[in-house]
Amino acid sequence: MTSLIKWLLIHVMFMITLFCGQIPSSVAAETAAKQPIILSIDVEGNRFLERDAVLVKLKTKIGQPLDRRLLSRDVRRLYNAGFFSDIRFVGTRTLQGIKLVCHVKEFPLIASLNIEGNDEHRTKDLQLRMRLKPGRVFNPMNRNKDLNTLLKGYLKDGFYQVKVDFIPTERKDGRIDLLVRIHEGNVTRINRIHIIGNKAFSDSTLHGQLASQQIDLLSSFGSRAVFDQKRFGADGQMLQQYYMNNGYMDIKIESQQITIAEDNKTFSLTFSLHEGHPYKVSTTDIQGDFVPDEQTLKDLIELEAGNTYSLFDMQNTIAAMTERIGDEGYAFATVTPLLNRNIDDHTVSVVFDIEKGKEVYIERIEITGNEKSDDIVARRLITQDEGARYSGSQIKTSREALGRAAFVEDLRISLPKGSASDKVNLKVDITEKRTGSISGGIGFSQREKIILTAKLSESNMFGKGYQASLNGSYGRVTQDINASFTDPYFLNTNISATVSGFKKKTDPLNTITYQTDSVGAALGFGIPITHYLSYGISYRINTTNLTGAPVNASLMTQAQLGKQTIGELIQSLSYDSRDRLMGARSGHFEAISFGFSGLGGQTKFWETSISSQAYFSFDEEKLYTFNPSFSASTVKAYSKSNIPLWRRYSMGGLGSMRGFDATGISLRDPATQEAVGADNQARASANFFFPIPLMKDVAGVRGALFVDAGTVWGSVSTTVGITTLNISQPFSLSRIRYSAGFGIEWISPVGPVGLVWSFPIKTVPGDIERTFEFALGSSF
Repeated sequence: MTSLIKWLLIHVMFMITLFCGQIPSSVAAETAAKQPIILSIDVEGNRFLERDAVLVKLKTKIGQPLDRRLLSRDVRRLYNAGFFSDIRFVGTRTLQGIKLVCHVKEFPLIASLNIEGNDEHRTKDLQLRMRLKPGRVFNPMNRNKDLNTLLKGYLKDGFYQVKVDFIPTERKDGRIDLLVRIHEGNVTRINRIHIIGNKAFSDSTLHGQLASQQIDLLSSFGSRAVFDQKRFGADGQMLQQYYMNNGYMDIKIESQQITIAEDNKTFSLTFSLHEGHPYKVSTTDIQGDFVPDEQTLKDLIELEAGNTYSLFDMQNTIAAMTERIGDEGYAFATVTPLLNRNIDDHTVSVVFDIEKGKEVYIERIEITGNEKSDDIVARRLITQDEGARYSGSQIKTSREALGRAAFVEDLRISLPKGSASDKVNLKVDITEKRTGSISGGIGFSQREKIILTAKLSESNMFGKGYQASLNGSYGRVTQDINASFTDPYFLNTNISATVSGFKKKTDPLNTITYQTDSVGAALGFGIPITHYLSYGISYRINTTNLTGAPVNASLMTQAQLGKQTIGELIQSLSYDSRDRLMGARSGHFEAISFGFSGLGGQTKFWETSISSQAYFSFDEEKLYTFNPSFSASTVKAYSKSNIPLWRRYSMGGLGSMRGFDATGISLRDPATQEAVGADNQARASANFFFPIPLMKDVAGVRGALFVDAGTVWGSVSTTVGITTLNISQPFSLSRIRYSAGFGIEWISPVGPVGLVWSFPIKTVPGDIERTFEFALGSSF
């Protein structure tokens, strides 16, 4: 009877513990003392997870008194491990204590995993994102996480009809074959964009400012018509910024709404806005710290009294002032615009409040993230020196130089504190990108027909910034192979050194009756003078064998049959401020060069050329670009030598005179009408690049309108046996050819691809026209 009373007392106190949270200490001590000792712990039901792997997760141990709370926490701990769908403990009492058995039911292991229905994404890409893999446990936690991952990825790409099913098939050994069946559905596109409240600007104008785009005939070529939540979130800011750039300081985006159709196939976006009134600038001024002086800072203000207020001009002014003050060593200068609006006459006065902060010096430059590249490769692109006073413009120049570097994917620059209050460290964190590539392709051009190309390149060889390439092409007319190696910082100086070699063969055309086979090499150096101005000098030597001319070929061709070796020293001076090398939108490029042949080989001539290109954009996004250009060249023989036939000038085709064949404009042999080339040429052109209305969201695609003008002139004189050929054509305005046309250009990852329709306006007898050109690798 006494034992029964004690047993009841223990259980009553245990129930009090469950409901009240504690047991009186005296009773708890007696209860713990009376709990049976755990004699053994075993595991049953486990097939995939070892017994010891289960026991190691338990806090309950053999030799301890039985603690039901601890046992309950062990159950939760095992559940959280994700291996079991059911867990229960069973105890067997003996006189010495209690034997525990942990009965478990395991989640199945995945024997194989297959994905089907994924037309939009590669199976390999999806598997890399998923937690479920062969050999892992198939449990609800992993299933739900992968379901969310897959849905999120598809929703980001606009697939709002997507459904994902996980279908397990059990094997005899308890494992499963898991099938992930994806029903992608169709891309959910934007059917309509509504803008409510706009009076100053039309719907079409405002639609052009949005990152999102209504579905149109060619929307399948791009992604802007596919709904994206992040893009939609940015659209409101873009509308607000456009209004503020046009003086509407009170613009408010009152609401942004999304409506999806019942079939989940299309979205409608609605923007409700309040425009307010446009403001003009009444006055501008500065106050605070005048560094370097008041007038210098005032000259940087882009806002002008009487003009419409522009947020863009405001931001440019703040950036220019901050950089200029930074050049005086004030790295943490702040420029705050103080705006005073007059709501009666809708004007605003702007005062820029300047706090220069403290003058600081760069104590140390730290470069991180360059796992492959040597530290010096990045450090030599930084113009800011250690120990020198901070310079905002040098930091900007360094950022631009690193951003253009072939090995840099992304970078962040910060200024953590140094060892003293007037010292900071310049920390440059680099994210590297792959710099090696192997590519091949097949293309087409009117001249070459089918072209096979292959290229092997590395722009950061051995992590030292060396640039190497090997490429070749094979076409109907031209077959060549080129190799080059460049050290951009030869002997740790700013001088670049390049060594290259080539082999080229050309076959006859209907306008050229001979074949050439050339091999050569070159050594060159580039010396920067300023940030944009550079000097180049190189020596080239090549041997060309001219063969295959028929007996009735021009005397000029017959006179040059056989091998000729040319040793040429070339010097150049160039100025390049273009924002980028391919598809430039701003800046200009000028070059002048002079070459002198005769330092090796029997052929002696000199050649000089000048060229100029400029790029002007008419909008903030630089989508509309005007590109005028001019070039002129002359080549002359000396010491009774002849100019090689393939170095004389003929014009035609992309990069020259569009609307004419490759040798469509040239001096011609009167007897054979064969192009023999001139010794002078001049060309001018004007391109206007613009986004194609229905293809604005297709990266790298743009339209072009152009006009070209050019001509060649000079003389030819040669004798074969007793027959002499003399051709003389002086410069004449009446012989300048003109053409105009339009085209489409795509700056693709493998190079420019162009479709050009050209129409000669002015020709002379003998010219060979070409109206259409398709080219791979040639830019406008």
